[in-house]
Amino acid sequence: MPKVYNSIIVPASIEQVWLRINNFHDFSWAPSVITTCKKVGEGDGHTIGAKRLLNGVFLDTLIAYSIIEKRIMYSMDEGPTPMSSREIHDYVGNLHLLPVTADNTTFAEWSGSWESGNADAVKFMNGVYRCLLSDLAAEFGAENT
Repeated sequence: MPKVYNSIIVPASIEQVWLRINNFHDFSWAPSVITTCKKVGEGDGHTIGAKRLLNGVFLDTLIAYSIIEKRIMYSMDEGPTPMSSREIHDYVGNLHLLPVTADNTTFAEWSGSWESGNADAVKFMNGVYRCLLSDLAAEFGAENT
């Protein structure tokens, strides 16, 4: 089972970061990666089963949402090569926030796992997650790396 994992320190409190990312249908904080985020079907951005279409090619479904744990989990139902449903299956993404209490910042981690023998998918998703997390930190004033 391929896996990817990326993390970053965001220079803001966990409450501030959670308020910015908690809506499954809002990716306005990630302008270098996500050009469009469209709600698909019923359900708001906090309801299990909500769907979104990112950049017209990634179709995701919200599968777990926890305000207490500051966690959003989703399945990727469709994507471009190398993440299409013909190349991978059972994709689960996990965005999780943890407080860094020493300086009131936030540790943000993003991971994904799926079934596939396609090594290109790991490289592709690592790049996506790195850019998303960099955009998130930049949203709160960190230099975008």
